[in-house]
Amino acid sequence: MGAELSPADIARLKRIADEAEITALIAAYADVMDWLDWDRLSSVFWPDSQFDFGMFKGDFAAYDSFVRMLEEGYRRRLHMFAIPVIRVSGDKARADSGSFIICRKDNDAHGADDIFTGRYLFTAERRDGGWRLSGLTYVLHFLEQRPVPADDRGGPMHYGDDLSPRHPFAVR
Repeated sequence: MGAELSPADIARLKRIADEAEITALIAAYADVMDWLDWDRLSSVFWPDSQFDFGMFKGDFAAYDSFVRMLEEGYRRRLHMFAIPVIRVSGDKARADSGSFIICRKDNDAHGADDIFTGRYLFTAERRDGGWRLSGLTYVLHFLEQRPVPADDRGGPMHYGDDLSPRHPFAVR
């Protein structure tokens, strides 16, 4: 027979499960941004979530409009997050995740890449037994724009241009 789980073991397992759910929400957020899968955004955030990007502050409805306009302006998007540091306290949590984002825009013959590094500071809440993100503050560390020296579309590689839920490589 196996050993009984102690109360400390049960608490540790609950904390690990909570952290895994919050990490999955952060990964889903990056996926929504890269693939412009707007139908999924409301499954990541609570409707009363608050956002602060410095140049934008607002609630979920305002953020939904803002982020669509921002991200749809890019031909290529890649949002990469570091493994988040998560602190759970009851039904609330805070998560800090470093980020590297590169986005291609068409602003001349070949375009330009915007490169951002920063931190995403998330809050999350468990309501009715499920976790969603309840807030997002972005802290920018570095921004650079690099012109693209040559048009790489149509090259031998599969480039992440025009990703959407309808893209042939989208996970369905």
